[in-house]
Amino acid sequence: MPDPPAGREWTSPPVRRRPLIVRLFTGWRGYLVRQWPLLVVCVCFLVGLVLILAAFWRRGAMVLGGATVLAGLFRLVLPVDVAGLLVVRSRVFDVLVTGLAGVAMIVLSLIVPGYA
Repeated sequence: MPDPPAGREWTSPPVRRRPLIVRLFTGWRGYLVRQWPLLVVCVCFLVGLVLILAAFWRRGAMVLGGATVLAGLFRLVLPVDVAGLLVVRSRVFDVLVTGLAGVAMIVLSLIVPGYA
């Protein structure tokens, strides 16, 4: 390293802390925030599973179907970098498969006879 100019010393720039908003959205928290569409779908799935476990199987199945349709809608309207882990194949394939599966779950939950 060459000598510093006369009367000066080499100094490193001052260490600055990153702003709070940047620190909050880095690491695993940032990963979760960036995957918000998947988190919304997972929360809906959990609500449906809780309903099923609480013996409200028809409502729970409808919520599961609605969550699947919601995943398809997210995949349809959100760009690839925002949709995150909901992106599996092409957009058309993802939307068709999730939409049809969700609608099938809703229809089946409506037409299956209940307790007599």
